[in-house]
Amino acid sequence: MLTRAGQRCEAVDSLGARCDERATDCDHIERGDDHHTANLQALCRWHHNQKTAREAAEARRARPTRRREPEAHPGLLVQ
Repeated sequence: MLTRAGQRCEAVDSLGARCDERATDCDHIERGDDHHTANLQALCRWHHNQKTAREAAEARRARPTRRREPEAHPGLLVQ
């Protein structure tokens, strides 16, 4: 994996410029258990952390919010 990438990060910015940092991490392009080389990329630690944080934020937004009905304080219950 890292040899294929020439030991360089494969992250590309919005202008198409490739990162110049040394690749330290192997990352799944698409999340899941697909370990084929076509779904793997070499990333520097910074880009890998950025991608992981972005994916985690997306997963949090996709979860439905669960709210419980507020309960009366036990001291306010009428007996």
